[in-house]
Amino acid sequence: MVDSLGILISALPFAVAAVGLVVLGWPASRAGAASLAAAVGGAIVWPGLKATAVPGALLGGLGTSAQVLYVLFGGLLLYNLLSAGGAVEAVSRFLGRLEPDPVALAAGVVVGVAPFFESVTGFGVAVVISAPILLAAGFTPLRSAVLASWGQCAVPWGALGVGTVIGAHLAGMGFGKLSDASAFLSLPLFPLYGVAAVALAGGWSGVRRRGAEAMVLGLVAGSGTLLTSVYLVPELSGAVGGLAATAAFLARRRNRLSEIPVRGLLPYAFLLALLAAANGIGALRPVLEELGPVFDGPGLPLLLSGAFAALLLGLGGDEVGAATRRTATQWLPTAGAVLTFVLAGEVAAGSGAAGLLAGGAEALGFLFSAVSPVLAALGGALTGSNAASNALFMPLQVEAARELGISEVLTAAVQNVAGSHASMLAPQRLVLAATATGLLGREGDILRASVGPVAVSIGILAILGMLFH
Repeated sequence: MVDSLGILISALPFAVAAVGLVVLGWPASRAGAASLAAAVGGAIVWPGLKATAVPGALLGGLGTSAQVLYVLFGGLLLYNLLSAGGAVEAVSRFLGRLEPDPVALAAGVVVGVAPFFESVTGFGVAVVISAPILLAAGFTPLRSAVLASWGQCAVPWGALGVGTVIGAHLAGMGFGKLSDASAFLSLPLFPLYGVAAVALAGGWSGVRRRGAEAMVLGLVAGSGTLLTSVYLVPELSGAVGGLAATAAFLARRRNRLSEIPVRGLLPYAFLLALLAAANGIGALRPVLEELGPVFDGPGLPLLLSGAFAALLLGLGGDEVGAATRRTATQWLPTAGAVLTFVLAGEVAAGSGAAGLLAGGAEALGFLFSAVSPVLAALGGALTGSNAASNALFMPLQVEAARELGISEVLTAAVQNVAGSHASMLAPQRLVLAATATGLLGREGDILRASVGPVAVSIGILAILGMLFH
């Protein structure tokens, strides 16, 4: 029998976050605190949930939050040092000369440049990198925040696919198999975000002028992702897809490729070299993992790239100090929101609330294939992490599919992709976009403007799930 009241109580943290951000216009830190209170309160008062799991969940959430905030600080510091040295302005001027039409530039950033950086760094760092470029191109802060958020459309391969690795392990299948199925489902989604980008940047006239190019770039990104997953290295699928779309974007403008700002781009190249070494050298990765979270992941490469940028650009002590203080000022308001929402997600998982939600979905029978991506999206939207969303719901999704006779691989891929895309709307990721564009406190505005293509993506995944189950 379905525990209807238990399901409602389990869903309360999601509902509180959505109402607080969208309806009441609360800042993310306040909505996060309310969501956390709802998650803890539900676990304590409802006998079907495990109150004893709350302390452990809170402790685990502190570790996850620390990792995310470490990476965010490194990303913000790198940007502020590059900005202080004039590198951001130089890159933005170059892109402006390369493509004076901001509508076309929006598509190139959303399905090319930003997905590449999201794939090699993860944790939403691509937002911090791409938002300043969009601001410099003349977009308003709100449009820059939304476009930068959509640039995370390669999230299943963020941080070289760490969330997909976790999802594959929990689903009991190989990483390559889950990556291939996820890339197949993502194939129509990249063009969707490309068209959404030109629509936001230029309205219907922008779609008429640049819509076809945006679709082509999206198809190149999706095809590059799929082919890399199937025939090359699955971990690099999103990075190669983003590079392929960027190359296609540049190829149409090769006659304008002059005065490339090499010094402005070298810190990014240095970052990529560090990430490639850390993830591509087989003997190095286990050593970094053994050294602990300070050395494992993109946090340390970001900090080292910041130091490299300061040396390369000749920044003095005063300039480095000012950039560091600016970073701390941007980072501190973000920390509370990230902490509370991650803790809320951990409590929902540990207390059994996620299990009750999945059990309610399983009771829908043949309609489960349509509800499965919605359930995954709830996990992604609350946790802001593909890895955390998969940890919440992947075992339950696969078990429900097994009981109902539905394809386990397809269900796992739907969970992986839907949770990834919905994580773009997570409060902590919205805070990143707000921080990068000077819109702290207006996360609800960013959410309302960003939700369209994400919701359509979830709908597409529901249709594909019903067709191929």
